[in-house]
Amino acid sequence: MSHRTAAVIVTYEPEHETLLRLIRTLIPQVRSIFIVDHASTNFSGWQAPLPADHCRVIRMTSNEGIAAALNRGLEATEAESGLDFCVIFDQDSAPSDRMIEQLELHHDQLSQRGPVAQIGPYFFEHNRGIFLPFIEFKLGIPRRKRDPGNGTWTTADYLISSGALLSLAALKKIGNMDESLFIDYVDIEWGLRAQNAGFQSYGAFDVRMEHRIGEEALDVAGIRLAVHKPVRRYYYYRNAVLLCRRPYISLAWKISEMTRLGIKFLIFSMMSKRRREDFIMMTRGIRDGLRGKTEKYDGP
Repeated sequence: MSHRTAAVIVTYEPEHETLLRLIRTLIPQVRSIFIVDHASTNFSGWQAPLPADHCRVIRMTSNEGIAAALNRGLEATEAESGLDFCVIFDQDSAPSDRMIEQLELHHDQLSQRGPVAQIGPYFFEHNRGIFLPFIEFKLGIPRRKRDPGNGTWTTADYLISSGALLSLAALKKIGNMDESLFIDYVDIEWGLRAQNAGFQSYGAFDVRMEHRIGEEALDVAGIRLAVHKPVRRYYYYRNAVLLCRRPYISLAWKISEMTRLGIKFLIFSMMSKRRREDFIMMTRGIRDGLRGKTEKYDGP
């Protein structure tokens, strides 16, 4: 067991056995587990069997967004003395048995190169059946970095939050998650803000984790795109526009992201099963992003 790391799990209406399986995997690996719950209606069903010696539950009174939940967990971690790291998980993540130890070892080695913000595993996404690449911009062009076959680690501009091991020392200098974004782009914004502050993010090819993103996948010319509820389309487009207004975000990222989302706008407006709802919510997201609107979506 690592005495240097605490885990934060964010939950909302979790499936009981999946959550307990995650906790059982983490207990031998971390010193503490903080579960931040978004006022789940099934709370009593899964809270009772939790191992009380290892888990502390932070219950929010309403759904305040992923960034707020992560910040409550990070604050609890920072209040516990002697910890160096916090590792973040969604409720249905499936880490490997030695994942924390491996990420800590990588961090200790990589910190000799310079300040480290975070390091995360190579992510197998079940809905699309692929390993998700780490992203890094070079000369203004996004590079999608996949395991070359014998890879150990690589630099990245940002990471998927689930599975990421964050340095608490770096967190104090970079700041917590941006709660104004509510849900999407929270991990991307933090990674880019860390980079702007001089802290590097890393991806570990030799550390694996499994997860699902979205509800299903949409096949478009052999490319499988994650499908989310229409309200998530709103947050994607609104928050992307909000980030494009921020001076610490690179011009290359802004151009690349607007191009990518422009293509997806056409695809989901024409090919999604909920194309009308997706079109409406994407359009509202763009509108509200241009207006500078933040926080939780409260309707038209």
